[in-house]
Amino acid sequence: MKDKESYENLKEDIRFHDHLYYILDDPKIKDREYDKLFKELLTHELNHPEWVTKDSPSQRVGIKPESDFSTFKHYKQMLSLANSFDPNNLFDFHDRVTKNLSDIKELDYLCEPKMDGAAVSLIYEKGILVKGVTRGDGTVGEDITSNIRTIRSIPLVLAKSSTKFPKLIEIRGEVFIHKSDFKNLNTAAKKNNQKIFANPRNAAAGSLRQLDPAITNTRPLAFFAHGIGLCEGLDFHTLEKMFKIFSEWGLPVNQYNHLATSIKASLGYYKDIASKRENIPFEIDGVVFKVNRIDLQDQLGEIARSPRWAIAHKFPAEEVTTIIEDIDFQVGRTGILTPVAKLKTVNVGGVNVSKCTLHNLDELKRLDPRIGDKAVIKRAGDVIPKMVRVIPAKTSSRGSPVKPPSQCPCCTSDVIFNFQSEWRVINSSVDKTLKKFSSLYEAEKYLAETNSGELEIYEHQLETPFIKCSGGNNCSEIVKGKFSHFVSRKAMDIDGLGQEILDSLIEKGFIKDYIDIFNLYKFKDELQALDRFGKKSVENLIGSIKLASEVDLYKLIYSLGIEEVGETTARNLAIEFGDFNKLQSASFENLIDIQDIGPRVASKIREYFLNIDNQSSLLSLIPYLKINNPEPNIKSDVALFSGLQIAITGKINSMSREEAKDILLSKGAKVTSTISKNTDFLIAGKNAGSKIDKAENLGIRIIGLNELSSFLNDPQQFS
Repeated sequence: MKDKESYENLKEDIRFHDHLYYILDDPKIKDREYDKLFKELLTHELNHPEWVTKDSPSQRVGIKPESDFSTFKHYKQMLSLANSFDPNNLFDFHDRVTKNLSDIKELDYLCEPKMDGAAVSLIYEKGILVKGVTRGDGTVGEDITSNIRTIRSIPLVLAKSSTKFPKLIEIRGEVFIHKSDFKNLNTAAKKNNQKIFANPRNAAAGSLRQLDPAITNTRPLAFFAHGIGLCEGLDFHTLEKMFKIFSEWGLPVNQYNHLATSIKASLGYYKDIASKRENIPFEIDGVVFKVNRIDLQDQLGEIARSPRWAIAHKFPAEEVTTIIEDIDFQVGRTGILTPVAKLKTVNVGGVNVSKCTLHNLDELKRLDPRIGDKAVIKRAGDVIPKMVRVIPAKTSSRGSPVKPPSQCPCCTSDVIFNFQSEWRVINSSVDKTLKKFSSLYEAEKYLAETNSGELEIYEHQLETPFIKCSGGNNCSEIVKGKFSHFVSRKAMDIDGLGQEILDSLIEKGFIKDYIDIFNLYKFKDELQALDRFGKKSVENLIGSIKLASEVDLYKLIYSLGIEEVGETTARNLAIEFGDFNKLQSASFENLIDIQDIGPRVASKIREYFLNIDNQSSLLSLIPYLKINNPEPNIKSDVALFSGLQIAITGKINSMSREEAKDILLSKGAKVTSTISKNTDFLIAGKNAGSKIDKAENLGIRIIGLNELSSFLNDPQQFS
């Protein structure tokens, strides 16, 4: 028994020193002395394997699972946070909180740096770590217990304190990698010709999902606790007290956490932490503000899977400076030439950026970028690289201004310089008559002849000028773009025809027209001889093409890539005409009577179907397809959502966002991803973000996931 007592004391000593080293960064013994203690522990366990339990320091690295991780349903859902980018949004948040707490006007807020890592949930039973789970979709995550146990800053057993352990508690927190550790990790990886990680967040998330915990054990992962899920038998009362108890239990908490006594003081903390961001030893991308009192949190509740009592105030998008190495023009599938800057590769917000679009000629003129200039780049919405401004090179050595090409850089066809004009009727009494005109000139002429005093009823907006290749199907880039759009997921949805393979088949002459795709089955042997093709991949491709030969009418219309015809317009055309032949022969007058189709769009549709080459292409394609036309009674369903503008944000569990969008479009709604005063409803899924705040400020009705099914069946009940 004396040996067993010595063994238990040894485990306590090692846990104590682990806490000092990995959490407090204040070791009291040298590595050699620690190794001696650990070796003594292993000797005990070798002699008495029956003593070994999961809470032993020796059990950090477990056995790798035989297959992928199993799933685990969180006892209490892991909520996502609404985002704010404007200080005014923070005060709006405070106003909403106090409005819902009518007897309280001033609040304490717990301010935490927003960690840029991977969210996890740790489950402790009677103080012993029994499970570690990824966030997943917020309801169900992956069981990564073996990997969680390798993280030295996560205690396998909570330290005893004056606060008794609850029977069960879910500790929520973030796994991350310190900046210095990340740098060392990539240095070692480069030396060993291994994968270089783009940023600490990706490295942390990827390390947690390694099937072999021995690999995770080699990664310098750390952890901060920042909240709780289910908690049986303990009331923390405030977040401030919760963090104090966490520290007593040996759980690491962020040393930069701060209690602010007002929303104004919270904003002051945000400004202070933003000024210190570069010197903070780990990546953060904002500050999270939480109502400190937990009883008030419960009173405020949640909306659309986001708590009403918390908000994340994000830092502005990171801006970096790099060199412009070249500027050229890329040809899109409609022939429009877009200026693109080629940059000296630079890391922006964790992503390597080597080029960015300049969008159009107006933007090119505004920025005036030239080869050799410096460009300030950011990632708009943390996704798309955007050139913010240009820092000109010295005048004596600065390059020449970039001029639009007179010939297509791909096929050398002449470039057409054009404008698009947009106009609309203000006086609805003449709307029906004026809508029949395909150009502003004709409409104005009509008004001048009939009532010259009515010319002011038009708003005439000259849109951005653009340049376009006149080569049509003689331009290889237009052809590649055309076929790439045709086979894409939202169009004909043909798996196995990625861009590289598609380009190869076009270049080798296998695909010259749409029908050629459906005749590829005749060339199985030839296809198998090509690079990246084998017998199985060819069989899969032929099977996918066969499935695609049965297609919904609106998808077929969208797949043709008619200028100005997006998904919504394609859906409206399918519902209105119900048959492809009827659409082909539709007149200009028929087309402009359809919802959201004006003179310009109608002209583009007529132009497409009157084109001889397009007629020939469709003549061979259509007989091969089985086209699913809309049901005759679909127009009664359309009435449900007709005239409603609906925005969708966040993740929807029961279906994909595309499926939700398809349902809404089929019932006549106009679906957008942005919110404006014209938006009628916002469907808010998980990770809904700042759109929730904007919708609330505009008084837009928000549809949560628990209401979605009822809403899709009858939106009138939510008006």
